[in-house]
Amino acid sequence: MLKAGFADTCITPPPGEEIPGLFERRYAAGVYDPLYARAAVVDDGERCVALVQVDAIVVAEDLVAGARKQANALCGIPPENCFIGATHTHSGGPVFSAFESEGDTGYAAFVAQQIAAAITEAHRVRRPALAGSEADNAEGVAFNRRFIMKDGTQRTHPGRMNPDIVEPAGPADPTVTVAGFRAPDNFRPFGCIVNFACHGTHMNGYLYSADYPRWIVDSLQAVYGPDFGVVFLNGACGDVTQVDNRTQRPSEFGPYWCERTGRAVGGAAIEALARMDYYGEVTVARKAAIVSAAIRAITPEALEAARALLAGTSVKGANQEIGVPGKDIETIYAQELLKVEAMRAEKPGRDLEIAGIRIADALFWGVPAEFFQAFALEVRAASPFRHTCCVELANGYDGYICTKAAFKGGGYEIRTARSSFLEEDAGENIVAAMTNLSKEMYADAQAEIQSLPERKVWPGSEDSALDGIKKLTTKPTG
Repeated sequence: MLKAGFADTCITPPPGEEIPGLFERRYAAGVYDPLYARAAVVDDGERCVALVQVDAIVVAEDLVAGARKQANALCGIPPENCFIGATHTHSGGPVFSAFESEGDTGYAAFVAQQIAAAITEAHRVRRPALAGSEADNAEGVAFNRRFIMKDGTQRTHPGRMNPDIVEPAGPADPTVTVAGFRAPDNFRPFGCIVNFACHGTHMNGYLYSADYPRWIVDSLQAVYGPDFGVVFLNGACGDVTQVDNRTQRPSEFGPYWCERTGRAVGGAAIEALARMDYYGEVTVARKAAIVSAAIRAITPEALEAARALLAGTSVKGANQEIGVPGKDIETIYAQELLKVEAMRAEKPGRDLEIAGIRIADALFWGVPAEFFQAFALEVRAASPFRHTCCVELANGYDGYICTKAAFKGGGYEIRTARSSFLEEDAGENIVAAMTNLSKEMYADAQAEIQSLPERKVWPGSEDSALDGIKKLTTKPTG
């Protein structure tokens, strides 16, 4: 029988460390809520996989490699079977180098160690399980942040109620997909994996916070108990945030809006769990493809302009490679342009791991980037699986991956920086690779998936509330 286990470890840094995610250096004054690595291990007796939530803005390839290697040494799970995704909280620890932030290698090593510890503990406590999957919607909490304007351009966050907005430039997806696990002996749920797409930009202050995913966990544990395991895997939210630019409501930042999104998503997850059917003797699988993407070329004119801007704004003794005091946005982007050119000179392209994890009839697939939602919906539409869930920022970090329409239209996400540096074809190539991979993985498991209705498991009479009432109201004999 399938086995599953859940565990978490704390990854909260001490106060005073950098909080990456904005165009400024922020140093943490304290903790609003703790940061965690949360792991689910699912084992069908032949294959064992781990799916991990990391409360961080990104997880770079070297961090993932370190966590996988340690988990393999501790509990034997093959490194490639560890699927590790960042929640993209903009209130996490120093794991990211871009704009004004610099990552801390010591903290990254600590996070890798804690990820491995969470996987190992989840592996140790795995128990017999029934598995199922279901979806519901969390409406009104996630919105596309890019808009087509009257002049034909595209802008990111053009301003609330901007009269020049024509329509959103892309979709947002309200779907909350859940893979759930119940104990076969008493039919009680003991853990789940949740997928939903929205930027973790609700808090954005000077306190560490897991952002809205904290409230997803809180909502589920309020219903199912404090030991109920939750792993949240953020979806394709490269162009999706909590900000609705077409309403007059107040700015959607701070604890109220954070809890609002998390409770809505958590509530949808509870609804999905309540309606979920469960199956016995299901299997898991992992398969991956490598998509090569070139680092985009920068024109000599653009490089010359960047160097000239930095030279004109430097101060005596400043190191232009690490930054100039008193910078504006254009100066920051000039620095980033030179950083990307240095990356390209060192290695002209990246190999992106596009990995799929199947649990029964649900497919979770990862892309190591901030991925536009339109791409994820395209893969879902072509996939034969009942549930196909994109997980962005999984198993590495390679910046934004935007649509070609976005590159033509403009906006923040396409500007060349260490946050956005791959060629324009990368997104379409990933969609093609993952579409093929989903079909291959479905073909491998088609017989099992088609037979699932025959292996549906229902609770026994001893687990039925109605049966309990009957026992209480039946007149004893003798």
